[in-house]
Amino acid sequence: MDARRARHAVSEVERVCRTATDPTALHRSVTAAVAGAVPHDRWCAMSFDPATALPTGGFHEEGLPPALLPRLLELEFGGGPDVGRLAELARAERSVVRLSEATGRAPQRSARFRDVLEPAGLPHEVRAVHRDGRTPWGALILLRGSDVADFTAAEAALVGSIGSHVAEALRRVQLLARAGEGGDDGPGVVLLDVGARRVAVISGSPAALQRLGDVDDGTAEGLPHVVTSLVRTAAGGPGRARCRLRSRTGRWLTLHAERLSGSTVSLVVEPSRPADIAALLIDAYRLTERETEVVGLVVRGYSNAEIAGALWLSPHTVADHVKHVFEKTGVHSRVELTSRLFFDHYLPRG
Repeated sequence: MDARRARHAVSEVERVCRTATDPTALHRSVTAAVAGAVPHDRWCAMSFDPATALPTGGFHEEGLPPALLPRLLELEFGGGPDVGRLAELARAERSVVRLSEATGRAPQRSARFRDVLEPAGLPHEVRAVHRDGRTPWGALILLRGSDVADFTAAEAALVGSIGSHVAEALRRVQLLARAGEGGDDGPGVVLLDVGARRVAVISGSPAALQRLGDVDDGTAEGLPHVVTSLVRTAAGGPGRARCRLRSRTGRWLTLHAERLSGSTVSLVVEPSRPADIAALLIDAYRLTERETEVVGLVVRGYSNAEIAGALWLSPHTVADHVKHVFEKTGVHSRVELTSRLFFDHYLPRG
């Protein structure tokens, strides 16, 4: 890999990350910047709910053929074993991996290679999760065809090195996001059949189906990838899964998937409650565990002395925590803090 091109790519990524206001535009700009140093034939990218590392949207139009996406999502989120799954990479010591390296130069060991990448004519893959510290905010997957060489270790390292910049940009985009105009505030429900090769809608309420149509993500068989990922996670693993995301209208949605009998999964789609959005913003503002505890009491009206008694801290320590919270969230008062966490990102613009 040419060192000059590598430096230019990193510099360009840093530049586009500083001005990002939209996750899809950010992904496209970052990938274009990387291409000069790490050539690739196809790519896809996504944003994560930082609390669950589940996708909340993404760009897939320049990735794998649509016919292969259901099998990919089944392998990625269905609970079966495979190499370098995004959920595992989000927790791993290294946030970037080449498929060839992960399989010990025997990619046939990977079901993703056998069933998706090789049939697509894209046997070479490098994937990276964008993390801010240990918190995952998104991922980038680059692919190459069989007529070119595999990604090198240096190329993978470059893709991994930009992760913190992209994570920071995705985090900031979440903070910039405000809820759009409202509508029906009640929950909607969709019933889905999760099969071996596809996820299909059995029935759904109009409100839920309309909201799913507003999800800013690519689709496979009429469903956003984030929905397929979520329901497969519930069907193949713990039985329940949840994520929070922002729709094209700017409205925050919370999706709850639950495995029912057989292959049926229910999906509840509802406008996010202020507490749900506050939890996401606490991640985005990088509040520590102790600062989060303090915030929880501040917004409930506790004084510093009362917080000190509840958390077994000195009033001076509590005052320091409150000061740090104000600095991180950019507010100057308790009232402003409550508004920032519970209303600015929830109420429609007036």
